[in-house]
Amino acid sequence: MTHTILMPDLGQTTTEGKILKWLKLPGERVAKGDHLLEVETDKVTMEVESYVGGYLRQALASEGEMASAMTPIALVTDTLEEPLAQAEAKTPVPTPATEPVVAAPRAPAPSSGGLSIAPAARALARELGIDLGALSGTGPGGLITRKDVEAYAQRAEKPRSA
Repeated sequence: MTHTILMPDLGQTTTEGKILKWLKLPGERVAKGDHLLEVETDKVTMEVESYVGGYLRQALASEGEMASAMTPIALVTDTLEEPLAQAEAKTPVPTPATEPVVAAPRAPAPSSGGLSIAPAARALARELGIDLGALSGTGPGGLITRKDVEAYAQRAEKPRSA
């Protein structure tokens, strides 16, 4: 039987996380409770456990990729010989197709344009009144992180206090 592993719900204010590292590789045996991967959010780095035993057959999200909570990130089967045909029908739950619909209402800031912005960075920038278009991201793929917003805010404060 094929089991779809979902990105866990990451908390009230965190809706996505970055896949840092897969701790199990496709083909490896996985016991219930084994750590499958490391995920980084704007607040914490955590390990995601498998809630089923079997064999990791396919990682649906790559290292460095952002994944939304409750989206498929891996497939586990009871045996290595099982075909994944039935699971492949489940994998086209396209994260990119659902994210713009979800992300658009959360990201009303027109200055963000096509920038890649961590949710915590977006919230902090909104709180501090910082135009995200003025920032350069230091995260993977130019992702603007909370640290980028904090650094920008500190640079902006120094001339005022001098």
